[in-house]
Amino acid sequence: MNTGDDENLQEQQLHLEYLRARVNAAKIAYLNRTPFERIAEVSYEDLKAIAQQFIKASNDYQKARYGSVKVRLSVAKLLR
Repeated sequence: MNTGDDENLQEQQLHLEYLRARVNAAKIAYLNRTPFERIAEVSYEDLKAIAQQFIKASNDYQKARYGSVKVRLSVAKLLR
């Protein structure tokens, strides 16, 4: 791999960590019925959309790093 690929993977990994933290914060807001970002009360559909963003980013990162997806996530398993 060259330096450009390494930098891209690092950026993807940082973004993935941000999205993971965002999912966890949204899950807590959903369970406590508190505001999250610009959402007054997080609905299941909002939480599902946030989780799907993380899953897509995770799949993209795995494809870039390993060439294929090693672990598939589902929204239900992610939110447990």
